[in-house]
Amino acid sequence: MDELIATAEDYLAASNAHDIARIRPMLAANCCYRSAGVGRHDGTDAIMAMMQSFFAANPDVHWDARNYQRQANRVVFDFRITLASGTSSGREEIHFNEAGKISRIVVQS
Repeated sequence: MDELIATAEDYLAASNAHDIARIRPMLAANCCYRSAGVGRHDGTDAIMAMMQSFFAANPDVHWDARNYQRQANRVVFDFRITLASGTSSGREEIHFNEAGKISRIVVQS
C-alpha cells in the first residue's frame, strides 16, 4: 500500500477515535486546516484546539471514507460524516511535506 494513503487512513482512524494525541505527531508544525464547517486554523496547536472542541461538541461524530487517491504529494478521498444532526458528504485533501508529515488539510463539503 502507498505510504501516504496509509497515513491518510491512519489520520481518519484517529479522527474517528477522537484521538488527538495520535493525530498530533502526524502534523507538520506549520500545518494548516481549511474547512467551511470549522474554519481556518494555522499551526498544530490551533488545529489541536479546534479538534478538541469539535470532538467535545460532537461526541458521536464518525467519518466513512472511500476512493482514496494519491496525487503527487497529497491524498484525496470522498467522505460521509455522521453527526447527531444528520449526515453530509464531501471531499478531503491531505497534503504532505517532504518528511511525510501532514502540511495542509482541506475539507470541501
